[in-house]
Amino acid sequence: MKEWGNRLPARWVRRLPGAALLLKAIAEAPTGLLHDPNLLAEIVTLEFVVFALDALTLWLAFRGLGDSPALWIAFVSFIMASTAATLGPIPLGLGTFEAACVGMLSLPGVAIETALAATLLLRGFTFWLPILPGLWLARRAIASE
Repeated sequence: MKEWGNRLPARWVRRLPGAALLLKAIAEAPTGLLHDPNLLAEIVTLEFVVFALDALTLWLAFRGLGDSPALWIAFVSFIMASTAATLGPIPLGLGTFEAACVGMLSLPGVAIETALAATLLLRGFTFWLPILPGLWLARRAIASE
């Protein structure tokens, strides 16, 4: 624990509520998993599959709207929009993802109207729709207390 305390950028961090527990948990975490090449390869593969399936969902939203840009356009646009959402200052990339995705889709010539509709459908299916069961479960958990 003392080793972590010396590496902190400021002493006030240790005084934050819960910081001591967090630092203790980090210090006690097993580091062997970080050096497992099989695990790292599996994680990278699964992350790529998640991105590929999300990009496929975007492409299928285009198909549902009657447009069919190349699959690589949907993939690259999704990756760039995800990057913009991750790097942007807005929580969960709300608005940042949509703007970046529509902008990237419009560069190779996709109509802005179709790009916006497909992007909003994607966000509805992959972001907002999964929130509903979580809200229901959270309300149920709060009510049972």
